[in-house]
Amino acid sequence: MTTETTTPVRRRGGPTKGDQREAQILEAARGLLGDRSVNDLTVDAIAKAAGVTRTAFYFYFPTKHAVVAAMLDGLWEEFGATHAWLSSTGPDVAGLREHHRQTAAVWHEHREILTCTMGPVGYEPLVEWVEKARSRYDDALTAKIQRDREAGLAPGGVDAAVLADMVSDLRTARFRLMARSSGAQLDKALDELTEVVLRMIYGEAPHA
Repeated sequence: MTTETTTPVRRRGGPTKGDQREAQILEAARGLLGDRSVNDLTVDAIAKAAGVTRTAFYFYFPTKHAVVAAMLDGLWEEFGATHAWLSSTGPDVAGLREHHRQTAAVWHEHREILTCTMGPVGYEPLVEWVEKARSRYDDALTAKIQRDREAGLAPGGVDAAVLADMVSDLRTARFRLMARSSGAQLDKALDELTEVVLRMIYGEAPHA
């Protein structure tokens, strides 16, 4: 009878060289988006900023658009993690303030890619991602407004979907400004945004 021996599988103890190289490329693209649009981004510029050859770039990403898509994939989850307030009941002032703080933190960390989504964009997957992210927030806020109105916790008035769309416009504009704010300036901006959103939805700004 023979006895089979199995060589144990070696577990990865941390990021591989490939993981690190991919992260370098993503970070380089983020930096470049700080002063140019997605349309002006080139593979050559990304490769140079990442310190890799054009050939090495194509080993990890087939196109510059694939780099942008990789950055957006993570953002979808990060924004979703900030949405707890949207399932709450009533104003929940503290919850809304925390929701805004978390969202501002995502904008601060990823301001380059998010800022480039604000202007005219010719890259269709990016346009679709922005529309999907906007719809996810607007639909959830519309549902919350309707629930709170039915429970007598918010006044009637402007159609819930229209109101949610207006709140969304305000938030996007303010978070773009907050992306480069910190300390007391950021705290003040978060307080102001929270108060205005509460007034828009509930007719007043309830105390926490």
